[in-house]
Amino acid sequence: MDPDPIPDEVRRFILMNGLTVPDLEALLLLRENGAPAHQSAGLAARLYISQAHAEKLLAKLQQLGAIEARDGGAVYRPRTDSLHAILDAVLSCYARHLVQVSRLIHSAELPSPETQAAQAFADAFRIRKET
Repeated sequence: MDPDPIPDEVRRFILMNGLTVPDLEALLLLRENGAPAHQSAGLAARLYISQAHAEKLLAKLQQLGAIEARDGGAVYRPRTDSLHAILDAVLSCYARHLVQVSRLIHSAELPSPETQAAQAFADAFRIRKET
């Protein structure tokens, strides 16, 4: 088994666009359901997130060019053929390698040990109020 099953272009796309697990899950739902428009409330219920989070998620995916607003909801409609191709690759990889892609996403959200050490060093010189 390949130790890293995530292709470089998929890795770059996920990280450069700051995609999250809920983003990928929403894209899968929207792509699977084809034409019907998903309302943010329905998407929120399916993804177990708040409606406000779902609205932000849909706005992010629309700005990315992956979805289109329609009938008060959203449909999966990548803006270009190249975006469609990379989204297919991302979603296929996510479906086949859920754990590895989730780890990639979460590792990007957490600071590296080097960053944590540098922050701890910087914090040592921070002037704090006496209480």
